[in-house]
Amino acid sequence: MIEEMQDEARSLLFAGEYEHALAEFSVLREIRSRREGPYSPMYLSNLHDSVRCMSHLGLWADATPLCRELHGKYVRTHGRGESDTVDVAKHWAWALVHLDDYPPAVRLYLLTADAVWDVDRDQAHRLLGAALAHRHDLDPEAMVSPGNIDGVNLRHTDDVLADLCDLRAHLAGDTGPFDHTTIDGLVA
Repeated sequence: MIEEMQDEARSLLFAGEYEHALAEFSVLREIRSRREGPYSPMYLSNLHDSVRCMSHLGLWADATPLCRELHGKYVRTHGRGESDTVDVAKHWAWALVHLDDYPPAVRLYLLTADAVWDVDRDQAHRLLGAALAHRHDLDPEAMVSPGNIDGVNLRHTDDVLADLCDLRAHLAGDTGPFDHTTIDGLVA
């Protein structure tokens, strides 16, 4: 029965039926959490699919606590730079941007950019661009300068600062950050 529900939920997700898929994934999350535990791979997968559905539906406030839970679990089990962790960080930051909650979004962009610096420099660049585009009254360079954000030591402080400086010069004349960003970061 649970396998059939899983197949149905995935089919709905792939068909773009996000509202129905979200309902199915929500039920699956509850079942799997009780049966398998909140760190089981299938629970985390269903939670991640719920976040994806919520992003498509623009359910930013609902997605935020799920993203917080999933990101924390992925950081502990996978690490900051692993693809699932990066994906949920982008969903979470994008939800925060839509909720006008810029400080934690900028911190997520900066931490995630640092985490992917060695494996995907283009993605790191886009995430740093998003941090600048959504900085509002924040100074991303000042946040990075100590080499530590929210108790997390950065591994590429100098590189991140140099890229931020280059990006800031590039963005100096731009006026509409939302026209230039997506869930994946700054659009070149």
